Amino acid sequence: MNALAEAPLALACAVTLASAWTDARTGRIPNLLTLPVLPLGLLLGAANDGWAGVGLSVLGILLCFSVPYVLFRSSRGSAIGGGDVKLFAALGALLGPSAGLEVEFASLVLLAVFALVALTWRGQLLNVLRRSLWLCVNWVLPKARRRQVQPEMLVSMRLGPAICIATWGFATLELLPGLFA
Repeated sequence: MNALAEAPLALACAVTLASAWTDARTGRIPNLLTLPVLPLGLLLGAANDGWAGVGLSVLGILLCFSVPYVLFRSSRGSAIGGGDVKLFAALGALLGPSAGLEVEFASLVLLAVFALVALTWRGQLLNVLRRSLWLCVNWVLPKARRRQVQPEMLVSMRLGPAICIATWGFATLELLPGLFA
């Protein structure tokens, strides 16, 4: 692999590392980290594969943006933050649709595992599972029988670190065969 072909993966690792750090510290992923990556992904796609690379970057942006955006809009930003959505779009621009979706899926699985471990560690797992079941049932009840969802019933976690670990794991698996060739 030449340096230009590795550039999108290296940039993805750098952006996710900075995003994880700021998300863990402040609870936000700033636009300054994510939005400049979109045109860079398009340029790197063009440099590596011409118009086909640009097309894959655009498709990556659209696919990696769509599912988190629907989750963001439907939850009014309480299930996933806007910075996370833009970071996923940026990863789609850099990695393309297939790898971008792999990283996105791995990030969400990692976050679920982190949540289970953290809640078990705090002794809150059964209580949160019970509230989660109630939340799933609550929305299908007739409006007269629904109860208001209290903010303290929700658990907040940062997605940035999970995105970083998933991206670095993907990069490691992607580059590992080249180390032994």
